[in-house]
Amino acid sequence: MEVKGIEKALQDLAKAIADNDTAERVKITITLVKPKAGKASQEST
Repeated sequence: MEVKGIEKALQDLAKAIADNDTAERVKITITLVKPKAGKASQEST
């Protein structure tokens, strides 16, 4: 997922939370992992 997609998802989430009175708190974890070129091609075969 590219950064702009993450930004839009967070903005959409913020709007949804703002309209939801039952949400006390929200925790979000985003982990970006870059695949290793050599391993990725070997695992796919």
